This record gives sequence, C-alpha cells and structure tokens, in this order.
Amino acid sequence: MDKYKTKFHERLAAYNAEGQLDWDAGSWHFGEKGVAWLKETKDHGFKWDEVSSCVKGLTKMKISKDFQYFMRAYHMHQVVTSRGLPSGSTLDKPLQIMKRWYWEMVTQTGQTHPMYLTADIIHAAMDRHKESSKSAPNVSDYCDVAVNIIKVLRQYDLFMVNIEVENKHPSRNASVKTKATKKAADLSPDDTPDQKLISIRAFMAVIELMALAENDYQRIFYNMLLLCIICGFRFQEVMSMNMDSLVKREITEESKRQHAIDQGWPTYKLGIEYLGAKKAGWRIHWLAPTSYPVVEMIYKQVEELTAGFRETVKGYRDSNFTNFLPRKIYELQDEWIEQSELQDIMFSGTGGARNDFGASLRSSISKFTGHEPKVIPVHKQKYNWYYTKEQLNDYVFQRYAKTKNFTKGHQCVLSLKDGGDWEHFNYEDLMFIMPEGAFGINRDFVSLQSIVPLDEHSVEAWLGGSVDGRQSIFDYFNLFEDDGSRIKLKKHVPRHNINTFLAIAGVTDHIQAILMGRVDITQNKHYQHQAESQSYQTAALAINMLEKAYDESKKALTKENQLSLFDADGEPEPRPEPSVPAVQEPPRTEVSLRMSALAKSAMPTKNTGVANVKASTSMAINPKLSMEHNLKQNMQTFGETTAEVAHYMEGAMSDKFLPDLKAAHGKLVAQGMAEKAKELLERHAKLHPLGFGGCTRDVARWGCPHAVKCQSGLPCGYFTLTGRLGEAEEASRRLAIKQAEIIDLRKLAEAAPNFKLALEEQEEALIVLEALEADAIETQSAKKLVDLMSEDKDNPLGRIMARINEQMLIGKTPKTLADLFFIEQKRLERDAAQKETNNG
Repeated sequence: MDKYKTKFHERLAAYNAEGQLDWDAGSWHFGEKGVAWLKETKDHGFKWDEVSSCVKGLTKMKISKDFQYFMRAYHMHQVVTSRGLPSGSTLDKPLQIMKRWYWEMVTQTGQTHPMYLTADIIHAAMDRHKESSKSAPNVSDYCDVAVNIIKVLRQYDLFMVNIEVENKHPSRNASVKTKATKKAADLSPDDTPDQKLISIRAFMAVIELMALAENDYQRIFYNMLLLCIICGFRFQEVMSMNMDSLVKREITEESKRQHAIDQGWPTYKLGIEYLGAKKAGWRIHWLAPTSYPVVEMIYKQVEELTAGFRETVKGYRDSNFTNFLPRKIYELQDEWIEQSELQDIMFSGTGGARNDFGASLRSSISKFTGHEPKVIPVHKQKYNWYYTKEQLNDYVFQRYAKTKNFTKGHQCVLSLKDGGDWEHFNYEDLMFIMPEGAFGINRDFVSLQSIVPLDEHSVEAWLGGSVDGRQSIFDYFNLFEDDGSRIKLKKHVPRHNINTFLAIAGVTDHIQAILMGRVDITQNKHYQHQAESQSYQTAALAINMLEKAYDESKKALTKENQLSLFDADGEPEPRPEPSVPAVQEPPRTEVSLRMSALAKSAMPTKNTGVANVKASTSMAINPKLSMEHNLKQNMQTFGETTAEVAHYMEGAMSDKFLPDLKAAHGKLVAQGMAEKAKELLERHAKLHPLGFGGCTRDVARWGCPHAVKCQSGLPCGYFTLTGRLGEAEEASRRLAIKQAEIIDLRKLAEAAPNFKLALEEQEEALIVLEALEADAIETQSAKKLVDLMSEDKDNPLGRIMARINEQMLIGKTPKTLADLFFIEQKRLERDAAQKETNNG
C-alpha cells in the first residue's frame, strides 16, 4: 500500500498539484473540480469510506481504513500502468466491484481486511449483482472486470488463500445483424419509438424559437441546437468546438469545380474541425453544399453574440487572473460600490419569485465568499448595500474556484481526454460560452463575469429531457407537440436523427461511422431507429424485404465465385466443345450432348425463390413454420452466419427437408442432450441456395467438386430440396428437359454404342428428377398460397398491407423528420428506377 501512496504523491507532483488532494480523504472529486488525472467535464467522484445504499442489492455500510487503502492502491495501479489517461468509467468500475466484495465479506464473515477475501465471496458478489440487475450484458461486463482484478492482485500474494474466480454470468452479445433481424421480426405495428427522433412539430418549434428569442443567451442556445440537428454532433463535441473551427477550402480540381457550378453550389468545400468523442480524435465534418448558408449564418451569429464574453475572459488571462472586474466598475473612483450600480454590469436577473434582485445578489456573494455588505439606511424602509472592489473581485475568483479546477495553469480551461491524452481549450476560444445562471429559464440571477462553457444538465433541462421535470424552453413559450404533449428532446436526439437519415439513404455501416465520427461501427445499431419506427417501416417493408432478399439471393450464387460453373456475373462460363468420332449425323450432332445438357440444365433462370415471389406477389405458407422461416424458405434467404443458418434448419427440418439431420437431432433432444443437438446443427449449418434446390456443402470455402451435377438431376449427397416457392415447377421444367434429352440420346446410342454410358447416366438422372418432382409437388400441395398484397391472416405482410391500405401512401401521417426524409428518399429511388427503365 505504501508503494502506491508514494506513486500517488509522485503523480500529483507530476501534475504540479501537490497538496491539492489528500490520500486519506473520504472521497476524491472527479470532474471539473478534479485535479491531476481526476479532471473531466462531467462531475462525479470516488467515495472511499462507504458503500452507498444506492448500489443495487446492497445496503449502506462504512468501509474500514484497511479496505480503503486496498481500493486506493488498485486505483493508483490503474493510473500508473495505463497507457495515457484512464477514463472515469475505467477507474470507477473496479471501485464499485470492490465495494460489492467488501459488503459481501463483512456480511458473511464479519471481517474487514482485504486479506480475508475468497473466491466464494467474490462469486457471491457476482450472484447478488446478477439478482439485482436487469441487464445481463452489464453484469457480465462487471464480472469480467472482477476476474481481471483478481488476476492482477494474485501476483502480490495479498490473500490468506489462493483465489481462482471465473465469470459466473457470461452474456455474450450476438452479432448486430442477428439481433436486429430478431428485433424486426418481433415488432408490433403499434410499436413506434419515435421519441428517439425529432418530430416535425418539435423541429418547427426550434425554428419558432429563433424568432421568439428574448435575449442573446437564448439565441446562442438555439444556434447550438440547430448546428447539432444539422450535423449530429455529440454534446461533448459541441462543447469543445472552437470559434475558428470552420474550415473553408477552395475546389481546385477543374472537373469538380465545374460540377459545383453546374449544380449551383459554392466552389469551395466547407467543414467543421472538432475533437471527436470516444477516441475518434481530431477530425473534420464535411458539410453538404445545401447546408453551407445555414452553418455560416450560425457561426457569424454566435461570434457576434459571444464577442463580449470572449473579451471578458481574455481580460482575465491578460491580468494573470488577478483582475475580474469589468472596466466600468474598475475605473470608478470610489472603493465602495452600491449594489444597484452592479446591475447589468456584473449581475443581471429578475430577482426570483420575490422579484428582489438585491437579495439574490447579496445571497450569492455571501454563499461564495462569506462577504457581507456595508449597510447604510436611507430611511426606515430603504437601505443601501455596499461592497468594495476587492470583495467583488474576490467573488468572481471564488465562484470559479468553488465550481471549477482554478489552479494555476487550469484557469478558464476546459480539459478533455483524447485517447488517453489531455486536450485543453481556453474558454475564450470556445464557440459556445455564456455567463453562469444564463441557462435559468427566467434568469433569476446571472453572474455576468463568470463566463463558462455550456452546461450539460442545463441543456437537458432547456430541451425538456431533464429527469427532474424542470421547465423547458418549449414550456416557457407554450410550444407543444401536435397531440398537446410536452416537447421533450434528449441532447443526443439530433445525433440519432442524422444517423437515421444516413441509414434510410442506404449508407453503409462503415461510411456511417466515418461521417458520424464513430470508431466502432457496431455502435450504428444504437442509432438506426428507422428499422424500428413503424411510421415509415410499414410503408415500404414489403418492397424493401423483397428487393433485399432478391439481391442477397443473387449474391449467394456468385459470392467469391463459389461455383466454378458460373462466372462472377452469375452466367454460365463458356465451355469447350470437345468432338466425338464422326457418325452418320450432321457435324452439329458430333458435339458432346452430355456436356451441353449439363451446361444447359445448370443455366440460371428467372425461376428463383425471390423472382417467383416478386413475379407472383405470393408465398406458399407452411402453417407449421414461423413467419420468419416461411419468408426465408420461400425466398431462399437462409442467412450468412452459422448461427442464422442453424436457427433456420432447426425450425424448418422435416421428413422432406434434411430428414437424416432431423432424425439425428431429434434423437439427441429426446436423450436430453440439447447442447450436443445444438452443436450438431451448427456443424452442419451450411445451406447455399441454387437455381434448383440447395447445397449443404461449404461451397463458399471449398467449391463444388462435382461441377454442380445436381442441377442436371445426377445424384449428389449434398443436394436437398428447400421447399421454396416455384421449386415444384422448376423440378417439372428440368424433368421435361431431361426427357427430351434422353429421347435424343437413345437415338444416338442406337447409331453409336459409345453413347450408351451417357444414356445410362441420364436415365439415372431422370429417375432422380421424377422423385424430386414428386417430393416437391407433395411439399407444395401441403402449403397455402397467399397473396402478399392481401390482408389474409396467414400473409406474413398482412398487417403491413392492412396498415398501408388504411393509411394510404406512407403508412400514416408523417410525424418525425425521419418520416419526411424516408418519403423523399423513396421518391428519389422510384424516380431513378423509372429513369433507368426508360433509358434502357
């Protein structure tokens, strides 16, 4: 413990913060008032001396000094061994975990020293955490951290017994696509989480606010909100944005410049340089040309509105933070200043519910400095209150010192972590700054000399998203949603909105991540609410599903040129035409009809699952299968991952489809060997759609060694019928072709005995095709053919069609900006498709 206490003091010295933090303090502040490595934009802290009753599953409990030192030591171990600067959550998780260990240890054994920790205690803490939490992945994450802590601590031989622990509650996330697919399948037509998007009415209210603004503070806020809506920035990114962050670059390439002129766009590129959160680093957000005028207007207005605030902070820095008085006060000859002279110079406001500005002023000065005014009565009911310039100067200093880290080198500086390193921003360089108190809706009391960056909690309150129900700016101006409810926007909603637009437009996950300044593309799923919003999902789900399935089915046949019979475009590769000995037939009959038959039978046709569904707007529904399995079976879209294909096989296996696998799987399940049954499915989870039937071999990896002979009717152990729509017709078509080929081969065999082998082979194929046709017809006859455009209860799209018919063109009256964007996107896609058709 002494080793890390020494590290603690060394680290403070490295930050020139000796004496500013006490090793034995009951808590360490972590946030804007934090020092050294404990400085961040969000205010919180590390409480060492007690377990809070707020921790789920635990009751309040004091923590012994020994265990406190144990936790502090591990905290410092993280600090000194981390590359760069660890984040607040990285430092806080181990503390919360160790508190759970302590509570469990004291409750079970009565011991308070960490050496009495055991594996049973740590596992009991995991179990209690699991019982009291609704989030399995969150608990699993904490359990993983607990296991890693023990691995680190085991080398120091701190415990009386050897501790070996494991994550008792693992919860691994499935793939993003799988989760999204299952979530979409479970959607209810009435489930529309539009609260995560900006409604049309809310957006119009934001525009109205620009005209309704009563003061410069509101105008600054509205410009910030409008910029977020346009660009989708995170709050931290906007908070740290510099006033000179607008990047303007002339287009020098002649062709691009001419294109911009032809489109009526500016001949320059405009972007915003900012520090991306979540390790995104410094980057430039390039804007769409149509947004240039609005963004340039925002920058111009904000610069004008905040110019005075910047000059104020620059004055502080020029005086080395010794003079905080405005010139009008500083230049007064009298040392004593009457409080009324300070109004609209150092302070402003309404005076609160009592409408007593003087009382608010005196209360604030007393709160931060303890200075009391000199009182001089004017008459019985009137008094004058005086403060010295020194007291007023001290007030501004103390207000900063008690709310921010105002030590030397940190005065009026916003510090953020970027990938473990500090990035510092002077207040006067920031784009959005204003005086303390300016975010009060009624501005009861504003300290004009205390200039600070935007406050996260106040922004939430102004947007109506505050949990404490504070009056929002929309409430203040009596602006409501169309149904009369409150307008409520979370500060992250504009970002959700932009990402939703990108997803609707079909922008890929990688490009979305680039445009949104996101390092991890799997985070896109948190923003793509259009996949869940029934407002526009119902309007086009049918066409989207069919088009997507068609594209995927087409790619499945050509992916990585998995079938050597086909080229990259899905067309038959040119085949050599070997000659055979001359016979009495014309030269044309000398060509190997066997090879021609193979090539012809394997040639792809429009009779695919997706093509049949699109052409007939129908599906053959098996009542024993789920909606998901019926859709996949009809269109041959079985999935790309092993888990997806295994899931499909489990639900679709029958006496006609993979009967051997079904029998083996059923036997394992009957014997109570569910895990082995699952492994069996995953081991055989290979199902590649073909023009006729499907292949259960991993042809994507190993290719087809038999030149796709199954497509001509020759037997293959990897071939199976899939039960898709049109498969019976395809079997009949191929059977008719085969019958005609055999007639020709019999004639050839009579004239040339060397054709007998080919004849025998094709006759065998004929028998196979006859059996396959019988099976396909039997399978299809047991199904119900439903019209996808009907409201039939068995129609997988029936609910959607009912809603479309009820709500006309777009599903329902557009409610969100994303609805409007979706409609416009569909119009663009439709027009482009029509144009392409006309040109063709």
